[in-house]
Amino acid sequence: MIEFYQRIQSGHNPFLDFLFVLLSFLGSEPVYIFMLAFIFWNLDKRFGFRLAVLFLFSMALNSWLKDVFKFQRPIGQEGIRSIYTSSAPGYSFPSGHSQGVATFYPYLWRRYPQIAWKVFGILMILGIGFSRLYLGVHWPGDVLTGWVLGLFIVWCFDLLDRRLFKLPFSLPVKLVLSILLPLLALIVYHSKEGFQMGGFVLGFASGYFLEDHFLDYQERTSWRHSIYKTVTGLGILLLYILLLRPLTHDWVGFYLPVYALAGLWTAFGAPYLFRRFGWERKETNTSNSICKPNDKNTA
Repeated sequence: MIEFYQRIQSGHNPFLDFLFVLLSFLGSEPVYIFMLAFIFWNLDKRFGFRLAVLFLFSMALNSWLKDVFKFQRPIGQEGIRSIYTSSAPGYSFPSGHSQGVATFYPYLWRRYPQIAWKVFGILMILGIGFSRLYLGVHWPGDVLTGWVLGLFIVWCFDLLDRRLFKLPFSLPVKLVLSILLPLLALIVYHSKEGFQMGGFVLGFASGYFLEDHFLDYQERTSWRHSIYKTVTGLGILLLYILLLRPLTHDWVGFYLPVYALAGLWTAFGAPYLFRRFGWERKETNTSNSICKPNDKNTA
């Protein structure tokens, strides 16, 4: 095993270090949060909501499995070079980065099966998984198991999706479930990343149901309006998180309310603002739409 790491790390240099640190960062929870916001505002709000719920469940399961198996990471092993260790807290098996990327993109393909999305997703799955090996923070079995689990969870969620999300719950029940289920996930997903993702999904799901009931926001617009929405929405979201980030230095639990408000802004506050600015209006030429989904999968 040591020889395996020495082989893949033998040509390390500053450029490769930067490249694989970047790939690993692209598999972190904050990046997925920004991608979910983009999907919700510009592509398909209902699909974005489902993807957020699926991703939280997958990461909660990953955290639980790590606590069950308690496998140690290769960090500190003689002959293995480990960098970007700040992205590798806790136990090793299975790889959260690998499971997350193998959950996110294969489910995305259900809605957007175009070849460009599939090629990009495959590159991300392979690149992020390999980055965890190059960086010396995971064993090969961690990465392989993460990939398999991610794909399996997508398959199971697809079966559940056909039934669960079509049940006629009232708005109060939906709001209670939006708060309760993410909090239950934190029982096993109680890391910094868990409070980030759990808090975001709590606010995001609550905001989605409020938006669906009171606004009925129309997400598909022209490229021009999509650029306005993305720059403004993500700019405010990033500024808000950076301003409140110091609160999280005292206690990791502060991530929960901070990211819950971020999720509420994403699903309700931003769509309301976009409507006020007139960026929700569709243009006559529908060929200018930012993306053409597979409408057969629309719920």
